[in-house]
Amino acid sequence: MVNRGLRDSTITAHHESVGRVIEAMRNRIDEPLSLGAMAKIAFVSRFHFNRTFRQVTGVPPSQFLYALRLERAKHLLVETQQKVIDICYDVGYSSPGAFTRRFTDSLGIPPQAFRELARSSVAPISKYPPTTREGNPPCSSIAGYVNAPAGFHGLIFVGLFDTPIPQGKPLACAVRTESGPFHLRGAPQGEFYIFALGLEHPIHAPECFHYESALRGGGHALRISGDSVEGTTYLRLRPPRAFDPPILLALPLLIGQSAAGGNDNSAQASASRAISTHTRLMRRQRSTGEILQMTGEGNEKNPFPRTLA
Repeated sequence: MVNRGLRDSTITAHHESVGRVIEAMRNRIDEPLSLGAMAKIAFVSRFHFNRTFRQVTGVPPSQFLYALRLERAKHLLVETQQKVIDICYDVGYSSPGAFTRRFTDSLGIPPQAFRELARSSVAPISKYPPTTREGNPPCSSIAGYVNAPAGFHGLIFVGLFDTPIPQGKPLACAVRTESGPFHLRGAPQGEFYIFALGLEHPIHAPECFHYESALRGGGHALRISGDSVEGTTYLRLRPPRAFDPPILLALPLLIGQSAAGGNDNSAQASASRAISTHTRLMRRQRSTGEILQMTGEGNEKNPFPRTLA
């Protein structure tokens, strides 16, 4: 009992120290924040802090920080008229070139193109650079099951990524509109991370690009070797937690990629039309001030099927 109590108190202390640092990251997003400075905020050594932060969040503190900066940049690009160069400085970058490269590498689309995508219909998938992995032959398929909360009705995206932060173009992806099995076809061999994102109706247009309140699942590693997969492919969608890393995706492009790749064509095509509709609604909201939304039921033009074909 004593040891258990000590363990609980240690876990609580770790979470409190990591929470202080994440709060400082958000409040000082435009300032340099070194590992040493973070460790001082956490009141521990740099080595201990780095290890603890990874245990709590699943990623190193430097990656969490750059993801927060890009998440803030996404909001500023969509919600303000600020120039890209000003946004660059506001989120802690001293070089517009470095900011643009980081944004493009992480989201798969340059900042200005991301802004245009959010203010227009869905951009073509060609804006994503092609993914090539020489020497890693694909396996036939990864089968899994995604479980959404009871009563969920909306859009579920499942993707396989290089890093524990879901970002950029996935190595393989699939879309569902409810709980059920999925297949990730053409996945390469190696160790990757599986992640699920759920957007529940009614989906307001900005939620196509901002995912702080979206349901999520997975985030753990899979080891793919030939036709075998080590690691669970059962994913349960849950509400976001304080220590979850930001999600660096441009979902409309991913839906386009998934539809173009031939995975579950009916669902992907419906989801692609839905995303296109939502982005057009957002553009209309901006010009007219209307409060427009798509509802999951009672809407004759609802593009989301209740089941996969």
